[in-house]
Amino acid sequence: MCGLSMTALFGISGCSDQQKRQWRFRSAEENYQAALDAEHPDARREGITRIAESYYVDSPRAFEVLDTVARHDPNTQNRCIAIRAFSRYRDHRPVGTLLTILQARPGSEEALPANDEVRWEVARSLLDLKRKGVLNDEQAILACELYLRMLETRPTRDVRLVSLEALGYFKDPKVFTPLINALRGEKDFAVAYQAERSLVALTGVSQAYDPEAWEEWLANTDDPFAKAGQIPPGMRPGGASWWDQQQRLWRKALKLGEGN
Repeated sequence: MCGLSMTALFGISGCSDQQKRQWRFRSAEENYQAALDAEHPDARREGITRIAESYYVDSPRAFEVLDTVARHDPNTQNRCIAIRAFSRYRDHRPVGTLLTILQARPGSEEALPANDEVRWEVARSLLDLKRKGVLNDEQAILACELYLRMLETRPTRDVRLVSLEALGYFKDPKVFTPLINALRGEKDFAVAYQAERSLVALTGVSQAYDPEAWEEWLANTDDPFAKAGQIPPGMRPGGASWWDQQQRLWRKALKLGEGN
Protein backbone atom coordinates (compact mmCIF):
# COMPACT_ATOMS: atom_id res chain seq x y z
CA MET A 1 0.00 0.00 0.00
CA CYS A 2 2.97 2.26 0.48
CA GLY A 3 3.74 2.17 -3.23
CA LEU A 4 0.63 4.17 -4.07
CA SER A 5 0.95 7.43 -5.96
CA MET A 6 0.93 10.66 -3.97
CA THR A 7 -2.72 11.27 -4.82
CA ALA A 8 -3.81 7.72 -3.95
CA LEU A 9 -1.66 7.62 -0.84
CA PHE A 10 -2.92 10.89 0.55
CA GLY A 11 -6.53 10.08 -0.37
CA ILE A 12 -6.63 6.47 0.76
CA SER A 13 -10.36 6.04 0.19
CA GLY A 14 -10.56 8.12 -2.97
CA CYS A 15 -11.01 11.75 -3.94
CA SER A 16 -14.18 12.10 -1.85
CA ASP A 17 -12.18 11.72 1.36
CA GLN A 18 -9.86 14.54 0.35
CA GLN A 19 -12.86 16.72 -0.48
CA LYS A 20 -14.40 15.94 2.92
CA ARG A 21 -11.17 16.96 4.64
CA GLN A 22 -11.25 20.25 2.76
CA TRP A 23 -14.78 20.99 4.02
CA ARG A 24 -14.11 19.89 7.62
CA PHE A 25 -11.64 22.54 8.66
CA ARG A 26 -8.96 21.67 11.18
CA SER A 27 -6.23 23.95 12.37
CA ALA A 28 -2.63 22.94 11.92
CA GLU A 29 -2.32 22.40 15.66
CA GLU A 30 -5.32 20.05 15.64
CA ASN A 31 -3.70 18.04 12.87
CA TYR A 32 -0.41 17.87 14.74
CA GLN A 33 -2.15 16.66 17.87
CA ALA A 34 -4.15 14.02 15.98
CA ALA A 35 -1.07 12.78 14.10
CA LEU A 36 0.88 12.27 17.31
CA ASP A 37 -1.65 11.52 20.04
CA ALA A 38 -4.77 9.91 18.56
CA GLU A 39 -5.19 6.40 19.89
CA HIS A 40 -6.59 4.82 16.72
CA PRO A 41 -4.24 4.60 13.69
CA ASP A 42 -6.99 5.82 11.34
CA ALA A 43 -7.41 9.00 13.38
CA ARG A 44 -3.65 9.56 13.35
CA ARG A 45 -3.65 8.87 9.63
CA GLU A 46 -6.13 11.65 8.93
CA GLY A 47 -3.97 14.14 10.81
CA ILE A 48 -0.84 12.94 9.01
CA THR A 49 -2.54 13.10 5.64
CA ARG A 50 -3.85 16.61 6.24
CA ILE A 51 -0.34 17.74 7.12
CA ALA A 52 1.11 16.02 4.06
CA GLU A 53 -1.43 17.75 1.80
CA SER A 54 -1.07 21.16 3.43
CA TYR A 55 0.70 24.32 2.36
CA TYR A 56 2.61 24.24 5.66
CA VAL A 57 3.99 20.72 5.14
CA ASP A 58 7.59 21.98 5.30
CA SER A 59 7.15 24.27 8.28
CA PRO A 60 9.36 23.52 11.30
CA ARG A 61 6.50 22.13 13.37
CA ALA A 62 5.13 20.03 10.51
CA PHE A 63 8.56 18.56 9.91
CA GLU A 64 8.92 17.74 13.59
CA VAL A 65 5.60 15.87 13.55
CA LEU A 66 6.28 14.03 10.28
CA ASP A 67 9.75 13.13 11.51
CA THR A 68 8.29 11.57 14.66
CA VAL A 69 5.67 9.64 12.70
CA ALA A 70 8.16 8.42 10.09
CA ARG A 71 10.49 7.13 12.78
CA HIS A 72 8.14 5.77 15.42
CA ASP A 73 4.50 5.29 14.40
CA PRO A 74 3.73 1.56 14.78
CA ASN A 75 1.40 1.66 11.75
CA THR A 76 3.19 1.04 8.45
CA GLN A 77 0.74 3.03 6.36
CA ASN A 78 1.08 6.07 8.60
CA ARG A 79 4.87 5.91 8.38
CA CYS A 80 4.68 5.66 4.61
CA ILE A 81 2.48 8.75 4.27
CA ALA A 82 4.88 10.78 6.38
CA ILE A 83 7.91 9.49 4.49
CA ARG A 84 6.29 10.19 1.14
CA ALA A 85 5.54 13.75 2.24
CA PHE A 86 9.29 14.31 2.60
CA SER A 87 9.61 14.09 -1.18
CA ARG A 88 7.91 17.51 -1.32
CA TYR A 89 10.79 19.11 0.58
CA ARG A 90 13.52 21.07 -1.15
CA ASP A 91 16.03 21.09 1.67
CA HIS A 92 18.17 18.61 3.58
CA ARG A 93 16.04 18.23 6.73
CA PRO A 94 14.44 14.85 5.88
CA VAL A 95 17.70 13.28 4.70
CA GLY A 96 18.97 12.38 8.17
CA THR A 97 15.62 10.85 9.06
CA LEU A 98 15.53 8.70 5.94
CA LEU A 99 19.10 7.49 6.40
CA THR A 100 18.39 6.68 10.04
CA ILE A 101 15.32 4.61 9.17
CA LEU A 102 17.25 2.57 6.60
CA GLN A 103 19.91 1.79 9.22
CA ALA A 104 17.56 1.11 12.14
CA ARG A 105 17.73 -2.29 13.82
CA PRO A 106 15.40 -3.98 16.32
CA GLY A 107 15.62 -2.20 19.64
CA SER A 108 16.86 1.05 18.13
CA GLU A 109 15.69 4.16 19.95
CA GLU A 110 16.20 6.39 16.92
CA ALA A 111 13.66 4.67 14.66
CA LEU A 112 11.68 1.50 14.14
CA PRO A 113 13.28 -0.85 11.59
CA ALA A 114 11.91 -0.55 8.06
CA ASN A 115 9.78 -3.32 6.60
CA ASP A 116 9.60 -3.77 2.82
CA GLU A 117 6.91 -1.12 2.33
CA VAL A 118 8.65 1.49 4.47
CA ARG A 119 12.00 0.69 2.88
CA TRP A 120 10.56 1.31 -0.59
CA GLU A 121 9.09 4.67 0.41
CA VAL A 122 12.34 5.72 2.07
CA ALA A 123 14.35 4.70 -0.98
CA ARG A 124 12.05 6.68 -3.27
CA SER A 125 11.95 9.84 -1.15
CA LEU A 126 15.71 9.73 -0.66
CA LEU A 127 16.13 9.46 -4.43
CA ASP A 128 13.83 12.47 -4.95
CA LEU A 129 15.97 14.49 -2.55
CA LYS A 130 19.15 13.32 -4.26
CA ARG A 131 17.77 14.55 -7.58
CA LYS A 132 17.14 17.95 -5.97
CA GLY A 133 20.78 18.11 -4.91
CA VAL A 134 20.17 18.57 -1.18
CA LEU A 135 22.40 15.73 0.09
CA ASN A 136 25.81 16.83 1.29
CA ASP A 137 28.90 14.78 0.42
CA GLU A 138 28.80 12.70 3.59
CA GLN A 139 25.10 11.96 3.18
CA ALA A 140 25.58 11.03 -0.48
CA ILE A 141 28.32 8.54 0.39
CA LEU A 142 26.13 6.91 3.03
CA ALA A 143 23.05 6.90 0.76
CA CYS A 144 25.05 5.16 -1.98
CA GLU A 145 26.24 2.54 0.51
CA LEU A 146 22.68 1.91 1.69
CA TYR A 147 21.35 1.49 -1.85
CA LEU A 148 24.17 -0.98 -2.53
CA ARG A 149 23.35 -2.82 0.69
CA MET A 150 19.67 -3.06 -0.22
CA LEU A 151 20.58 -4.77 -3.49
CA GLU A 152 22.57 -7.37 -1.57
CA THR A 153 19.82 -8.36 0.87
CA ARG A 154 17.18 -10.05 -1.31
CA PRO A 155 15.13 -6.90 -1.88
CA THR A 156 11.59 -6.86 -3.21
CA ARG A 157 11.29 -6.07 -6.91
CA ASP A 158 10.17 -2.52 -6.13
CA VAL A 159 13.10 -1.84 -3.81
CA ARG A 160 15.46 -3.38 -6.34
CA LEU A 161 14.20 -1.16 -9.14
CA VAL A 162 14.45 2.08 -7.18
CA SER A 163 17.91 1.11 -5.89
CA LEU A 164 19.15 0.44 -9.41
CA GLU A 165 17.72 3.77 -10.52
CA ALA A 166 19.32 5.59 -7.61
CA LEU A 167 22.78 4.19 -8.35
CA GLY A 168 22.68 6.09 -11.64
CA TYR A 169 23.04 9.31 -9.62
CA PHE A 170 26.24 8.33 -7.78
CA LYS A 171 29.53 8.68 -9.62
CA ASP A 172 31.28 6.04 -7.58
CA PRO A 173 33.13 3.11 -9.21
CA LYS A 174 31.52 0.74 -6.70
CA VAL A 175 28.14 1.07 -8.41
CA PHE A 176 29.28 -0.55 -11.65
CA THR A 177 29.47 -4.13 -10.39
CA PRO A 178 25.89 -4.38 -9.03
CA LEU A 179 24.50 -2.60 -12.10
CA ILE A 180 26.31 -4.97 -14.45
CA ASN A 181 25.34 -7.99 -12.37
CA ALA A 182 21.69 -6.95 -12.74
CA LEU A 183 22.07 -7.62 -16.48
CA ARG A 184 23.27 -11.21 -16.07
CA GLY A 185 20.60 -13.79 -16.85
CA GLU A 186 17.85 -11.35 -15.97
CA LYS A 187 14.40 -12.24 -17.32
CA ASP A 188 12.67 -9.16 -15.92
CA PHE A 189 12.99 -6.49 -18.59
CA ALA A 190 12.25 -3.66 -16.16
CA VAL A 191 15.21 -4.67 -14.00
CA ALA A 192 17.58 -4.99 -16.95
CA TYR A 193 16.32 -1.76 -18.47
CA GLN A 194 16.84 0.18 -15.26
CA ALA A 195 20.34 -1.21 -14.80
CA GLU A 196 21.31 -0.30 -18.38
CA ARG A 197 19.69 3.11 -18.06
CA SER A 198 21.70 3.89 -14.93
CA LEU A 199 24.89 2.73 -16.59
CA VAL A 200 24.12 5.00 -19.54
CA ALA A 201 23.43 7.94 -17.22
CA LEU A 202 26.80 7.44 -15.53
CA THR A 203 28.88 6.91 -18.65
CA GLY A 204 27.12 8.47 -21.65
CA VAL A 205 27.46 5.21 -23.59
CA SER A 206 25.37 2.07 -24.01
CA GLN A 207 26.44 -1.55 -24.32
CA ALA A 208 22.98 -2.92 -25.21
CA TYR A 209 22.52 -4.95 -22.01
CA ASP A 210 25.74 -6.92 -22.55
CA PRO A 211 27.52 -7.37 -19.18
CA GLU A 212 30.73 -8.62 -20.80
CA ALA A 213 30.81 -5.61 -23.11
CA TRP A 214 30.37 -3.32 -20.11
CA GLU A 215 33.21 -5.00 -18.24
CA GLU A 216 35.49 -4.75 -21.28
CA TRP A 217 34.59 -1.09 -21.78
CA LEU A 218 35.32 -0.30 -18.13
CA ALA A 219 38.64 -2.14 -18.25
CA ASN A 220 39.72 0.00 -21.21
CA THR A 221 38.38 3.37 -20.04
CA ASP A 222 40.44 5.68 -17.87
CA ASP A 223 37.56 7.93 -16.82
CA PRO A 224 34.19 6.15 -17.11
CA PHE A 225 32.33 9.26 -15.90
CA ALA A 226 33.81 11.62 -18.52
CA LYS A 227 30.59 11.64 -20.59
CA ALA A 228 28.12 11.27 -17.73
CA GLY A 229 24.76 12.78 -18.55
CA GLN A 230 25.22 12.61 -22.31
CA ILE A 231 22.76 10.67 -24.47
CA PRO A 232 24.30 8.14 -26.89
CA PRO A 233 23.27 8.74 -30.53
CA GLY A 234 21.29 5.49 -30.80
CA MET A 235 19.14 6.48 -27.83
CA ARG A 236 18.09 9.91 -29.08
CA PRO A 237 14.41 10.36 -30.00
CA GLY A 238 13.38 9.37 -33.50
CA GLY A 239 10.94 6.74 -34.76
CA ALA A 240 10.07 4.08 -32.22
CA SER A 241 11.22 5.01 -28.75
CA TRP A 242 14.44 3.49 -27.47
CA TRP A 243 12.39 1.79 -24.74
CA ASP A 244 10.13 0.11 -27.32
CA GLN A 245 13.07 -0.96 -29.45
CA GLN A 246 14.89 -2.48 -26.49
CA GLN A 247 11.76 -4.18 -25.20
CA ARG A 248 11.21 -5.86 -28.56
CA LEU A 249 14.84 -6.97 -28.70
CA TRP A 250 14.62 -8.25 -25.13
CA ARG A 251 11.50 -10.31 -25.83
CA LYS A 252 13.10 -11.73 -28.96
CA ALA A 253 16.22 -12.71 -27.03
CA LEU A 254 14.15 -14.43 -24.33
CA LYS A 255 12.22 -16.43 -26.94
CA LEU A 256 15.43 -17.51 -28.62
CA GLY A 257 16.85 -18.54 -25.25
CA GLU A 258 13.77 -20.57 -24.39
CA GLY A 259 14.07 -22.44 -27.66
CA ASN A 260 17.59 -23.68 -26.90
